Amino acid sequence: MSAHMSIEELQARLEALEEENERQRRSIDTLNRFVREGMGSYIAHEVLDVILQQEEGAELAGERREVSMMFADIRHSTELAESMDADDYVKMLNHYLEDMIEIIDSWQGNITGFAGDSIVVVFGAPKRNERAAFQTVGSAVAMQRRMPSVNEWNHAHGYPTLEIGIGIHVGEAVLGCIGSQTRMKYDMIGRNVNMAARIQGFSAGGQILVSTEALNAAGNKVVVNPRGSKRVRAKGIRDELLLHEVVGFGSLRIPRCAVEDLH
Repeated sequence: MSAHMSIEELQARLEALEEENERQRRSIDTLNRFVREGMGSYIAHEVLDVILQQEEGAELAGERREVSMMFADIRHSTELAESMDADDYVKMLNHYLEDMIEIIDSWQGNITGFAGDSIVVVFGAPKRNERAAFQTVGSAVAMQRRMPSVNEWNHAHGYPTLEIGIGIHVGEAVLGCIGSQTRMKYDMIGRNVNMAARIQGFSAGGQILVSTEALNAAGNKVVVNPRGSKRVRAKGIRDELLLHEVVGFGSLRIPRCAVEDLH
């Protein structure tokens, strides 16, 4: 820059730089919006936020952290898939998933994958969240409470009744973007993830089962069936698990719980 540049020329250059910065900002905003619209159906919004903003304290590189994990599965889904018309089954499944995903999003859960008709969700990652267990149980109760509405729609379209079982656990897991340069997803791995899946496997249709760790972390709004606790042995887990049946959250109860079960 010339030492003899006038104030007017300096002002003009400054204005030009500000205009260029504004143009670049608009371009970045447009690109981010395009990425969100294009990838929002495939990547959880919270994960996209970290990718696009690289927020401090939220890492997509591998890390080990305590999180809250939920597995939700449709009961007898294999029999349903084999007995129903394929197109009808997919329509029914997608309607159910739309409702469940809406609830999970509203409680700040991040879906890491769909194992067939099972939904795998992590709370408290990639962004840390001290209320993760609280939100996991609240989400699970909301999901079970939505099922009568889902089934009303099913019956109106000639589809069968669906029931889901839900398992929740809190523990340490390895988290991060896993895969290759051509195919990658945010996921969680570890013994506690397997335990959450096993807990779900012990749940009946319409039921929510949680580990003692999850129950202790979730807070006092969680309502359990005092006669619903049970000790089980799970494949691949050495010690017995003490599981608790959640029947409500605050003043809300899940539909399958009779009033007498709460006393």
